[in-house]
Formats: sequence, structure tokens, C-alpha cells
Amino acid sequence: MTLSLRATYRIQFHKDYTLYDAILLVPYLKKLGISHIYASPLLASASGSLHGYDTISWDFIDPERGGEEGLLALVETLRAHDMGLILDIVPNHMTTNPQNAWWQDVLQHGRGSQYAYYFDIDWSVSAEQETHKIILPFLEKPLGDILEDQKIRVSYQEDTRSFAIAYEDKIFPLAPESLSYDQKEFFTGRFSPETVEGKSNLLALLQKQHYQLVWWQNAGDLLNWRRFFDVTALIALRMERPEVFARTHAYVFELYRRGLIDGLRIDHVDGLLLPAQYCQDLVQALNALTPERPENLRNTPFIFVEKILSSGEHLPKNWPVSGTTGYDFLEQASLLLHHPAGEEKLNAVWARLGPHPYDKVMRAARDEKLNSSFYKMFQDLAQSLTECFPSEQDITPHAVACVLREVLLAFPVYRTYFSETNLNEQSRAYLSAACEHAKKTLPAHLIPLLMALKNLLTQASEPGSGGKSFQDMFVHLTAPLVAKSGEDTAFYRYDRLLSRNEVGTDPAIFSKGIEVFHQTNLSRLASHPQAMLCTATHDHKRGEDGRARLTVLSEPEANWAEVVALWFEKNKALHTQGSADSPVSKADEFFFYQTLISAWPVDTGEFSGLPKRLEMYLTKALRERGLKTSWADPDTRYEESCQQFVGQFLKISFFKDLTAFVDRISPAAALNSLTQVILRFTVPGVPDLYQGREGWDFSLVDPDNRRPVDYSRLGKDLESDNSLAALASSWRDGRIKQHLICKLLKLRENYPQLFVKPRYEVVSVQGELADHVVAFQCVSADMKMLVIATRFGLSLSMDDALRSHTKGWGATHLSLPEGEESGEWESILWGNTFKSSSAFGLDHFYGSVPFDVLIASR
Repeated sequence: MTLSLRATYRIQFHKDYTLYDAILLVPYLKKLGISHIYASPLLASASGSLHGYDTISWDFIDPERGGEEGLLALVETLRAHDMGLILDIVPNHMTTNPQNAWWQDVLQHGRGSQYAYYFDIDWSVSAEQETHKIILPFLEKPLGDILEDQKIRVSYQEDTRSFAIAYEDKIFPLAPESLSYDQKEFFTGRFSPETVEGKSNLLALLQKQHYQLVWWQNAGDLLNWRRFFDVTALIALRMERPEVFARTHAYVFELYRRGLIDGLRIDHVDGLLLPAQYCQDLVQALNALTPERPENLRNTPFIFVEKILSSGEHLPKNWPVSGTTGYDFLEQASLLLHHPAGEEKLNAVWARLGPHPYDKVMRAARDEKLNSSFYKMFQDLAQSLTECFPSEQDITPHAVACVLREVLLAFPVYRTYFSETNLNEQSRAYLSAACEHAKKTLPAHLIPLLMALKNLLTQASEPGSGGKSFQDMFVHLTAPLVAKSGEDTAFYRYDRLLSRNEVGTDPAIFSKGIEVFHQTNLSRLASHPQAMLCTATHDHKRGEDGRARLTVLSEPEANWAEVVALWFEKNKALHTQGSADSPVSKADEFFFYQTLISAWPVDTGEFSGLPKRLEMYLTKALRERGLKTSWADPDTRYEESCQQFVGQFLKISFFKDLTAFVDRISPAAALNSLTQVILRFTVPGVPDLYQGREGWDFSLVDPDNRRPVDYSRLGKDLESDNSLAALASSWRDGRIKQHLICKLLKLRENYPQLFVKPRYEVVSVQGELADHVVAFQCVSADMKMLVIATRFGLSLSMDDALRSHTKGWGATHLSLPEGEESGEWESILWGNTFKSSSAFGLDHFYGSVPFDVLIASR
């Protein structure tokens, strides 16, 4: 019997939570109903890494995480419980940490290194250089100042028995040809930074290396190798080269062959030059190894790609993968739960406070990034495109740059993809949309050039003198540009409603109706029925239940516009208590209110840790926002003003106002949370549960969302034997969420036929509360499941036991699909049974928790 994929559980492994620790967790996960642990990267990473995305070697499991011995022990326990393991790998990049031996070899030997073409380095010679130099923007000041401060030394490395340049915690190896002395004492003495002669010799030595140390602020202007986004600690790999693919994946494939892993999660697939080819090669290699796996583990390998799908975008058909990691479902559920009636009022509130439409916020952020983090990438691309035109056409680099900038500012997706030699149909449409938008902003004389560039970007191109084609350069620019300017910048600036600002979402879109929700489910069932479904990840901006609470602010009954106006007035005096020349902006204040609402604990015992959590979060958020302060140019006075401003909220009478407001909207927020759970565990796809999120999740962005999980408490909670109705009365302790997940996973285990390519049928709802109810059926040959979920809870007269007391339920009913009208239904949540007809009344929801999942034989 092969191991089926029922549900995944994401665990962040690091030195303080190892593979051995997870062994103790397996019985709990089994009882919860999980089929596979979904592990963060386990390959060797930089010492102390808390995430594992900074790979130093592809050849072994990180010892800090337990090593291969720990993996063997964990997998043995998993197999004993009929469970499996999905492994996260990072094919796009490795770290520039000195522990990365491949990178150090490239620094030491330059273009002559055997790994020189493993990394995405531009080995062409610039006009300013006589030889190939790798730009290393790791200095805190210009080189002259660093030498003056005596912060660079020649040091002897005992472990490698060689000399190197030492700067703070970084080690840069010396080129062998640059060494003329081999006696340690004399050598280091000649380059002593304390003497004039030593400084001169040190500078001369630096000039003989295959790299050039520069000030970090100049990275965007000078860098000649591709980073992960704008993170200089991570250098991109050339995974499109067959030898790089084979070398990096050899150990991973061996883990699969031996039955230690059952599938892979591919981090940042859009960073790869040829993602379709990569996925095809990956699947081909794994399939070839499948017959060598243990007999009971020879099912098709699971491959999930971390891919942000924009509105209406779908995975290319030539990617042979199980699906995405689930950001698209997060967006699907979010759009469903936001009330469209709240959009106009929230638009008006935001219009008085900040830079208004999201497209303008995003455009400004992209423009900033093109002038900073991605300046050289942009200029190199513009130059490459200019060289495509004959000189007699009189097309200047400046004109090309102007046109290209407008296309990039309007580009609607992460990147384009090729099918053979041309853009695929979907990518062609997105490029056309960007060009049409650019037409509106460009002067008339540049429109012919725009059309010419569009034609160029539609066709595959050959590498230029720099070793890269302009198409390569284009796709490697758009993905990080869209990500950094969007989720890492504009998402912190556009504060209309922060529950719509999450990785994988489009904040410009406020809500979508029930019909769109159903259509998305049908599309996923048809194309990728095993795609992951998530609502929380290690990268989320706000916890899933914090977002669910903020979503309530979209409901007219929340009176959010009026409430926040009163708060602005009440806290007006606090603006004068911070730094006099750094008053807190109204937009930031609005951001702070929403942040507090989303993070406000339901357990009073958690308030003690809130101030410190907020302090860390606000510094990061304000710098990512990049308006009054930033990572590159921090304004600590403004940051202190903001910290003091928010700190006062926890000390004055406003604390009671905030608590009262959160209490008022909390039953509706809990309903949103539980609706998210029901939908994630019943719609087509494979539900993913991020560590600990079977309990309430009011976390903020990392590192807050990666705090240790109290598994002891979760284990005891799961052991408690209460009915769901009883748990609803004490919903603040989170057990209702955990037990609901457990019940739904038990359903998936007992009736797999309802979840493996079922027939999905939309159930229409009529009556007074029709817009509040989302209903559908999943039908197999012998069983059917009816799911009834509820949204917009503030107008449902909910009490503190999550029971609805609106009389509208008596005037609301479902119209079951023809042929499925009659029969006896059993509620797997509440235990009661129903005789149904073509009109399935919902009057029993009056005085009850208004959702249900029912099953019946056919």
C-alpha cells in the first residue's frame, strides 16, 4: 500500500529545534491527522541559521539540525506511523558566507575556479577594469575609510593553513598568484594596517585579487552577480546548466532513492532561468529513481513550487508539478471573506491619510527600487536592448531606458515564461498589458520604440557580449523587482486594510464573490488537484487569525471608519510626547491601530510579551515602509517617536477602548478563522498547516511568526475530550480550531475518495442570508460531502459562544444539485443527522454555531 498525501505540517528546523525534537512530535501529528511533515531546508546552511535558506553545501544534512543520523531517526519514526516527509530545497541560491567552499574557491581563483560558472556572475570586463573582478559590497564604509580605521587585516587561517583577508566576521581568500611570501610572521607584518607602508602594501595586495571590496551602499550600482532579490548574503546559482543541476541535486536524489523523502518543495522557482526545464528534469530524475525506492513508497513524487500567482494567472502547462505551495488559496479565501460593502468607506478613510490607490504606491516603490537595489541590472538590460538596434536607427540608451522603465513599472506578474522559442500565451498577454499601460504615459515619439521592444521581448534571444541574453536579464529583473517593491515595500505603505496585504495577495483588489471562489476551486481541481492550500507560512506578514480579525473591519457593522476617527481624536495629544521634530504621521498611526488589532491576544497571559514583540515588529515595518526611515538610512529619532507612541497605547485608557473593540468583533473574527479552516480542509487540494497554527495565530512577520511552539500544551489540548459545541463556549483557548482540524483530517482519512479528484458541485443558496453562506458538494462514486460555511458574522447576531441568533436563518435554504437532493446526512462536526430534500433549510443554524460539514452515502 502506497503512502497517500492527506495533509502536510510545516516545521521550521534549526539548532534549537532539530530533527530529533520532531521525533517526539510525530505521535501528536499522527493523532491530529497529518500524513507528511513538510520540512524547512535541511541541507547544510550557515552556522546558527534559523531558516536554512542560506545553503553552504548540497552534500549533507546540516549537523545543527541533527545531520543525516537525525533524519534517519525521524523518518524511521514517521514510517512506523505511516507518515512521510516533504523536503524544502533552495535551487536558486547559496550563501556568500565564508563557510560556502564553492564561493570561497571562486573568490580565490576567479574565472579559473571549477565553480566559476556555478554562480550567476557576469564575467565580462567593464571599461573600468583590466581583469574580471567580482564586486563584493560588504564594507560598512568606503574602502579608504575602512583602511584608515584599520579594520582590514591579513590573517593566517589555521583551519586552511593559508592567508586571507579578514574583515569583521568575513574571510576573503587570497589568490595564490598574489602571494610572494610564505613566512607567517614576515607576511603579516608587511601588511600591518597600523603603518603607512603596511596600508600601502595592503591596498596593493587587495588590487591583485579576483574580487573588489566596496561599500555596501553601492551594491545596486556596481554588483556584477545576481543576488536573491537584493540580499547580498545570497548569490544565485546557474541551475540551467546541466552540470550544476546534477552536482547540486546528487545528494537530494540519493535521499529520495533511499526512501528518506517523498517529495520536494522548490523555493523561489521564479528565480530560475528555465523553471519549466528545471521541473521537467527534476521529475524525470525522481521518476527514474522511484523503482529503486522501498516497495511501499513507489508512488509518484510530490513536487510543490513556491510561486506567487497574480490575479488570473495559472501555472504554465509544461511544468509537471503537483501544484503551488498554496499562496493562491490564501488569496482565494481572503477575497471571499472581505465584505464588498466596506470598500468605499475604507477608500475614503485611506484617501485622507496616505498615498491613495495601490497602483500608485506600487509604481513609486518600483521606481525607487529601479534607482537603487536594481539600478545596474536595469542599466545593463537597457544597454543590451539598445545593442539590438542598428546604429543607423539612431536609438539611444536613454530612450530605451525610458521605455523599458514604463514597461517594468506596469508589469503585472512576477515574470514571463517561454514555450520553446516564444513567450507562452499567458506571458504574451501580460507583456501586452504592460505595454498598453506604458503607451498611456510615454510621449508619442517613443511609441514605435515601445512596440519594437515588445517584439524583442517576445522572442527568445541569444547571449550578448556579457554572456546573457536580454531575455535572461529581463526575467531576472522583473521577479525580484515585483517582489521587493510589492510585498516588501508597498505592502507596508498601503494601509487601506492590512488583511489584504499578505504574501500572494493583490491589495488593489478588495473582495470577490462566492461565484469566483467556486470557479477557482473547479480550476484547481481540473489542473492541480494535489496543490497545497495554506493560510499561514513562515513568510506571512500577519498570522492567519490576526488577518481574519482585521477582515471584520470590512463589514459595515464594524463602523471602523467612525471608530478610528474617534481614536485619532482621543490620541491626538500623544503626537506631542515623542521627538518634537519627528511627529508620528497619521498614516503610520492608522497602520499601528490595525497592527494592534491583528496582534491583540485573546489569552490575557500573553500580554506580557506583547510590548517587546511590537517593538521588534515596528522597527522592521517602518524600515520596510521606507518613508520616514529605512534600512539604508535609518532615522532612529522617528523610530523612537513611533515606539513611544505605540507604547503609550498600552498604558493609558485607550487600552480599554482597544480591548472593548477587539472583544466586540472577536466572535465574528473567530467565525472567519474557522471558516478558513473548513474551506482549507475540504476544497480540492492538500491542506498545509504551519507549525502551531492549529491554535490561534496572532503573530506578526518573522521572526515573530517563527517563535517556539508550545507542543506540550497542544498535545494536552488534543487529548481533551470535549464536544465541538462545548469548545465553542470556550473558543478563546483555541481548542475549537484544533479539534475542528482534527475532525476534518479524520474525514479525509476515512473517506479519501471525497478528496482525490471528486466531482465538485456548487450548491446555490437562496433566502435572506444567501450572501452569508458558501456551500458546495464533493461527490465520489459512493459518497458525498456537503460543506456549509459562513461569512460576514457581525450581522449574524453572534454571542460569545459563537452562536448566531438572527432570524434570517429560517428564511434561508440550500438548493442541492439535481440527483443529490434526497438522503440522510450525518454531520461530522456536531453528530446530528438530517433528512434532506431539494430545499435544504438552514433554520437549525439559529441558536447554533453556523457552519457544518455533512456526509451521506449515494
